[in-house]
Amino acid sequence: MRRLFNILLYGFLAICITVSVGSGLVYFLLSASVPDYDEDFTVAGLGGPVDILRDSSAVPHISATSAADVYFAIGFVHAQDRLGQLLRARRKAEASWPSDETLSVAPAVSDALASYAAGVNAWLELVSEGGRGRGSPELLIADERSIAAWTPGDSLRIARSFLNGLRPGSAREGMPSISGAIIPADRLRVPELFATDPEQRLDAWAMDGDRTATGTPILAADTSGSLPLPSEWYLADLQFSTGPAIGATMPGVPFVIVGRNTRVAWAFRSFPVPDEEAPRGPSPVQAAGFLTMLELFARSADATDAIGVAADMLPKGMEALAIDRETVARWPRAEAVRASSFRDIRLAELEARQSIFSTEGAIGVQRDTVSSVARTLLPLMAKELWFVQSRDSTEGTDADSLRRELLDRLASWNGEMDRYSPEPLLFWTWVRALQQRILKDEFPTAEQLWTRPNSNFLFAVLSDRRGSAIWCDIRLSSPRETCEEQVRVALDDALGWLVDRYGRDPSTWTWGEEHRLDMQWSPISSRRLLTNLLSLQAPISGDPFTQFLTSFGVVEDRPFLVSAGSNFQAVMSISEAAGSYYISPAGQSGHPLSRFYDNLFPSWIQGEYLAMSTDLSLARGGASGISRLTPATSDNPRMSEGQSE
Repeated sequence: MRRLFNILLYGFLAICITVSVGSGLVYFLLSASVPDYDEDFTVAGLGGPVDILRDSSAVPHISATSAADVYFAIGFVHAQDRLGQLLRARRKAEASWPSDETLSVAPAVSDALASYAAGVNAWLELVSEGGRGRGSPELLIADERSIAAWTPGDSLRIARSFLNGLRPGSAREGMPSISGAIIPADRLRVPELFATDPEQRLDAWAMDGDRTATGTPILAADTSGSLPLPSEWYLADLQFSTGPAIGATMPGVPFVIVGRNTRVAWAFRSFPVPDEEAPRGPSPVQAAGFLTMLELFARSADATDAIGVAADMLPKGMEALAIDRETVARWPRAEAVRASSFRDIRLAELEARQSIFSTEGAIGVQRDTVSSVARTLLPLMAKELWFVQSRDSTEGTDADSLRRELLDRLASWNGEMDRYSPEPLLFWTWVRALQQRILKDEFPTAEQLWTRPNSNFLFAVLSDRRGSAIWCDIRLSSPRETCEEQVRVALDDALGWLVDRYGRDPSTWTWGEEHRLDMQWSPISSRRLLTNLLSLQAPISGDPFTQFLTSFGVVEDRPFLVSAGSNFQAVMSISEAAGSYYISPAGQSGHPLSRFYDNLFPSWIQGEYLAMSTDLSLARGGASGISRLTPATSDNPRMSEGQSE
């Protein structure tokens, strides 16, 4: 017995030692790729020294004597912080655009793309020398033994993919829309039913100086799309000799896409382009023009100058807005025509509510979580039930009592999608059940059509626009069902679902319990222990139609899980009194072991914006690191000539 005990004890100790050694080795390999922001480097391809000052949020402020060296450095820091993301973006772009035409781009853009590629390759060369864990943790398990050098064409393809992501989903994927042939003959065609959302959406609005507290214009920008880890955007300050440009960059592209210099701030709105106008998506020429426009924006002297550039180079499906100290300018000069959405309706209400705006007021508009959808659909859905009890209920029963209590709650609700309130959960569960009842008999296999709420379609049906209420009739039954009957039964469906899930006490129901943000580390798609450890999760306010946008997922048992929404917001003013501010959902680093992997997440959840400052003296306060890139010389070579080309 004692011998058996010793064998088991030694075996257990051996397992513990093996696990400890293995865990230590894995941690060492993973931590080796966490960049040291105080490390200096000697690299080939630079014309002069470059200083990279990372502020307290790890936003790099890059200073150099030439534009080429600034673009080299932004490529270097993109690769240093987001190498895995860069390579994934390149693979995705190559899959969509196997090759690009040989283009004659502006010399300044050609030089910038070449310098950017050299900067990315400089970091790849440092990683290949060893001691840096392949530069990114996911590359330790990747099957690619060598990483191809970055080229200017890679950046062009990524820009093209970005523009393509602004198109509606069916057109982007090359998938045909559901044809009229599968719609029953007795059903009125409602175009909104088959509308698809783009991967990315750009929104912006501006206030003239006569409506701001400082007398200078304010520009508010909001981009929405997926919410992965790391974030799709990378914040940077590019300190050119002609002046700085600061804002949101996209790993793979060297230019500030939404941001400002000391004289001008710029942003974009996107809207669908009909398939017949761009059947194959953006061309390489359009992508090159977009990059040229961004490069010129950074050097624009005023808003009129910037919009003059946009007039020649703005891709279809986009509207450009720019402000300076006095002017709000846009292209096209008349506001671009796009179908008015529920978000647009709410924005117009907020703009009309106050006559004078401050930057804080603009931030409040961006973070607004009152849903025009709820304010529009709820009166149509509950107009009868607020005054007439359910025909299927018995007076005095527990079910009827619960139904009356919840209808009373909704009657006094203002549409605020607050994460701690039960009303948003009841409303969207009811809407989802109603849409399923209306559409499931027509499209039994097209689950996404009847599981993801389509507010525009439901508004058309419930308001009986041009006879659209016919959709409420169930084709497989003999009686003709009305929308009032469907709404009543859908409410009972919703209550049954909620009671089964959360019990009979509505005071314990909260929107955030179902409407939870789930930001997952993008290299891993499976939902396992490692994914859960590396993801960021939190209850969150809003819905797909609030100003602070949070989209719903398609997971059957978690229908309101959030994995997409507003992923960068900025409020900008070219005024010393007003200042400019931004917020991004995660950190600058794509490395889970870095303290800058998720450092911005709490601020984003709480709506606490960060100052967008190009003042290096402010950035030095609490700086997270200062590093210098020094050109390699023949006496002190870092890379042999041509290795990164």
